[in-house]
Amino acid sequence: MINYSTGNNLDRKTKLQKIQLAASMRWQESIPFLLTVAVFLIAVSLKNPILLFCLLMGSLLVIVIRQVGNQVHLPKKWLLICQILAVAVILSAFWLDYFAAPAHAQFFGKAEDFFKNTLTQGTDAGNTQPAVSLVFNVLRALYLLYIAVALIGVVNAVRKDEDWQSIARTPLLVVVAVTIADVLTGFIIGDTSGS
Repeated sequence: MINYSTGNNLDRKTKLQKIQLAASMRWQESIPFLLTVAVFLIAVSLKNPILLFCLLMGSLLVIVIRQVGNQVHLPKKWLLICQILAVAVILSAFWLDYFAAPAHAQFFGKAEDFFKNTLTQGTDAGNTQPAVSLVFNVLRALYLLYIAVALIGVVNAVRKDEDWQSIARTPLLVVVAVTIADVLTGFIIGDTSGS
């Protein structure tokens, strides 16, 4: 009589060793991802600690909901819906807090400050500064509308299998030109905060 149990145990051991080797290789492959996540969390915590708090609270809430759902024997479908809803509520609260702060425009911000400070000297600044802001905000709105309309044209060209690159060339040149103009305006005007 032949004993097959030793051969079977060797197969199990080699399979277990292969699984452990694969798991260790997966762990080593995920090290760059984990380092990236760590750097991201450090950058987020330095820039906006409220977002980091919301991310940590959302993660904690997902874990708590999972534990409670397992104890109550909640179906996986409902457990997933509750977790998504909890994260959505926390991130919505963050976005509401984030958007409650006033917006600080980036494009032509220095030029707007320059014109507010120089064009309004010797006049009633209470009446002319809002007019300067209105002009620059209208320019920014027109710029954004142009980008949106051009993007729609590019998407339609892609959908119709047309030459979308030639359609996208002009809006891209406009974006580059406006960006260069804004940078050069900053160089020409300099720092206007001291005025």
